[in-house]
Amino acid sequence: MSSFRPLYAVTITDAVASGDLDQLKKLAAEAEAHIQQYGDIPTLLAALKLEIAKLGG
Repeated sequence: MSSFRPLYAVTITDAVASGDLDQLKKLAAEAEAHIQQYGDIPTLLAALKLEIAKLGG
């Protein structure tokens, strides 16, 4: 993957709206690579927020 595209909702919705199968497959591969590298960010963020709340923050 030569260029980085942030995987924001607009990036994904624009790709879906384009109807370009090659672009959709490439974006799906980028998303899978992101998950492999960084893990499940929403779950990790929820754990962080829980710990913050436990500590009174």
